[in-house]
Amino acid sequence: MMMRKFFLKRFKQFLLITLIPTLLLSAVFLLFQFKSSMKTMTAESSNTLVRVDDNITNVVGSSAYQYELLTYNPRLVLSLKRFFQHDTFTYSDVVLLNSIRVMLGSVARSHDYISSIYLYLDGFDDFFSTTSGFQSISSFTDQDWFPTYQQMDKNKKLWITHREFEEYSYIPPTQYITAFQRMSNISGVIILNIDIADFERTLNNSTSTNNEYLYILDQKLQFLAFNASGKQMNRQFQDYLKTYIDNADSLAKLNNTWITIAGQKYYMELRSNSDYDISYCALIPFSTVIKQQYFTMLILLSIFLCYCMIMLFLSYRITERNFQKIGDLIQTFDAAEKGNIPEMHTPVVEDEYDVILDNVIQVYLKSSYLQRQLTEKQYQQQLAEKTALQLQINPHFLFNTLQTLDFQALQITGRPGTLNRTIQNLSDILKYSLQDPSTMVSLQDELTYLKKYIEIQKQRYGEQFIIYFEIEEELRNFPIPRLLLQPLVENSISHGIAALDRTGYIKVRIFPKENMIHFSVTDNGIGLDKNEIQDLYQMINDETSKNIGLTNVNRRLILQYGSQCALHIRSKKGVCTCVSFLLPVHS
Repeated sequence: MMMRKFFLKRFKQFLLITLIPTLLLSAVFLLFQFKSSMKTMTAESSNTLVRVDDNITNVVGSSAYQYELLTYNPRLVLSLKRFFQHDTFTYSDVVLLNSIRVMLGSVARSHDYISSIYLYLDGFDDFFSTTSGFQSISSFTDQDWFPTYQQMDKNKKLWITHREFEEYSYIPPTQYITAFQRMSNISGVIILNIDIADFERTLNNSTSTNNEYLYILDQKLQFLAFNASGKQMNRQFQDYLKTYIDNADSLAKLNNTWITIAGQKYYMELRSNSDYDISYCALIPFSTVIKQQYFTMLILLSIFLCYCMIMLFLSYRITERNFQKIGDLIQTFDAAEKGNIPEMHTPVVEDEYDVILDNVIQVYLKSSYLQRQLTEKQYQQQLAEKTALQLQINPHFLFNTLQTLDFQALQITGRPGTLNRTIQNLSDILKYSLQDPSTMVSLQDELTYLKKYIEIQKQRYGEQFIIYFEIEEELRNFPIPRLLLQPLVENSISHGIAALDRTGYIKVRIFPKENMIHFSVTDNGIGLDKNEIQDLYQMINDETSKNIGLTNVNRRLILQYGSQCALHIRSKKGVCTCVSFLLPVHS
């Protein structure tokens, strides 16, 4: 229950800590994505408007231009006037008129949405139609184009209007976009009738994939045509225009802005054609823009869910690890209180709290360990004090005994001899070894008493061994602890040379190298194999070992200089043995 409580608390903390920056980054990314989508969609809508404008301009402008070129032919104009006047005409007139009929008809047929093309010359009652030939204006079913033409400003060369006419009474009226183009070389007009239903199908094909609403408006903001999407809300948009917009000029102010129609947001893209006095309008629904973001929002939501799962996992793992550490800590303290000091392993540091906790544990364990050690040391100190009091009398007794022996030997021989010299050397060595062990001696002093020891051993072994020294002179005043070399030489004599049936050699070498002083004692005695070397290492590193010499030297070197200055043994069975150690120059 407690672990569950802390787990939920940690999960909330982790989630809240990173929730705000995550939401901010998501919002920034969505905003960037929204602007990018809007930029792309408006560019596509603008291209759509350009295509529609180009389509109308090319069809109306180029077609009217081609028709007007025909009127530059004087014979053709003359033939047209003869037909309009119902005058006598020749065979060539018929051929020319048939050529016009064929050419105008082919242009109309090349564009599905061009219903018909009219050609009218001012002052006549007839006009030419690509679908009906020469017709009288007064008797033709489509007549309202004529008053529109007569009422138009004479200076205006090109205009477009919306109109309808009922060709047959049994079918609904047909809606047209009619383009008027005045001819420049003669008085007259070329009229293109564009079927709105067919043209809107073209608009549907021109629309991009943004589901925009496409409209074509005249100068009075009346709809000329719209695509299938625009048809769904043409009435709402028309009401909006009547309410807020006065004319095409004020409509232009809404270009690239958001407008609200029937409670819905739309982005308006406009393009105007001043030659025809028409405007093209594309409305992009806000819902379409949002749909463009669905995939991005789905990715962000997936990332957020993954993030929550990761936070859930991390919260559980950290809580579990912390409770496991708490359990281990309680067990460690319980064991320490009972006197069972556990082994102090290398701490696993994962965060700053681990450092603090592990330090607390280490301090506590060390404190408990030192407390036990102090108790044992106090006991050992009391025991050592009793032993020391008992042994205080021994050096005095030994010196007196040696002096007595020296005096008696002198009485017997009548003059100093080898025995007296041996007793004196032994007395000097004993005095040297019993001085304060904490004081350092010079290397020269150490060698002096080492030679006295060797002289004593010579009395025992005679010429069985020969020892020589290789020592750098500048090292003679180098300070070292006392009695470092004597146990090594003793070991060479007792264990290396004594068992030989020949004369053995011992070399004591001392030299500096790389900020260290190298000490070595080498003999050509019986040597050691690998197993014997391993046993010797194990013995000298055992504080309870009975081998006092090498064990004592090795222990003193480690205590004073560190493990890097411990004894180093190299040997080969039947060849030689070398025991060496290092002392730092700046010891």
